[in-house]
Amino acid sequence: MGDRIIEMKNVSFGYGKDNILHDVNFIVNRQEYVGIIGANGAGKSTLMKLILGQLTPDSGEITVNANRIGYVPQVGFSKVANFPANVEEIVMTGLHREIGMFHLPQKKHKKKVADTLELVGMQEYRKRMLSELSGGQQQRVMIARALISNPELLVLDEPLTGIDKEAGQLLYDLLAKINSEYGMTIVMVTHNMEQVAKYTNRFYHVSNGSVHLDKSSILCDEVLKDKMIIAKPKRYTKYNTSKENGTKKEQPYDASYRGKRHKKMTEDSVENNGEDAQKKKEDTTC
Repeated sequence: MGDRIIEMKNVSFGYGKDNILHDVNFIVNRQEYVGIIGANGAGKSTLMKLILGQLTPDSGEITVNANRIGYVPQVGFSKVANFPANVEEIVMTGLHREIGMFHLPQKKHKKKVADTLELVGMQEYRKRMLSELSGGQQQRVMIARALISNPELLVLDEPLTGIDKEAGQLLYDLLAKINSEYGMTIVMVTHNMEQVAKYTNRFYHVSNGSVHLDKSSILCDEVLKDKMIIAKPKRYTKYNTSKENGTKKEQPYDASYRGKRHKKMTEDSVENNGEDAQKKKEDTTC
C-alpha cells in the first residue's frame, strides 16, 4: 500500500437532521492526483471541509498526514475581483503565519512570492490589481497563494468555475506540472472529468451520501477476484526504484477499501459467474 496522506473510516456527517454523507471510506496516497465528481448538492464541498478540518464528523475517523495544506476554495470572482490589493500582496497573505502579526515581510518572504508567481506564470503581473486580471489569471493567483507555504497537500474546490475552456486547460496543465514535477498531492473537486482525466490517478464519485470509486476513471492492469490492482502512471517512475539498486521496490496498491457497496457488487458478480459456469457445464454435458 502507498503512503496514505488522507484516510477516512466510516465517516458520517449531517447538518442538523439532514444526513449529507454516510459511512464514507476514502483514501488518498501521497503524490497522487485525485478528482472528486458528483452532482451539485451531493456533498463534495462538505467532503473537502471534513478533510480540511473545517467540519467535525458525526461519527467515524479522519486522518490527514500533512503538516501544511494549501486550499483554493470555491469562490465567485465577483466576490474577490475588487479586493484592494495587488497580486504580490495577495500571494503574500499566504505567509501570514510565517511573517507574524504586525510584522513586515522580509527579503526571504518577497523571494518566496516571486518564485511562486514565476511557477504559476504570473510574475509579470505582480503589481497588477486583481480586478485587472482575467478569471484564469485570478485563479492562478489564488493557486499561488495556496502554494506559497509549501504545502504537502493541495485541495481545490471547483477551481475552474466561471473560467473558459482554454484558460481552464492552462490551469489543468499547471496543476499536472505541480503534481508530476514536485510530487504535490492534489485533491480536486471538478465537473470537467473529461478534460482532467488524463492527469489524474482516479476519480471518486459523491452520490446519495456515499463516496465510491468511479470505475470509468480507474487506471488498471488487471482485476484479481475482489481486488482492483491499480498501477501508478509513468510520471511517478522517478520516485520508484528497483530492488537491484538496493532500495525497496514500490508495489502497486489495491483499492479494496472501496466500501460495502463494491464488495456486494463483486460478490453478486462472482455468484452470477458461478451460475453461468454451472449452466454452461450442464449444456456441455447434454
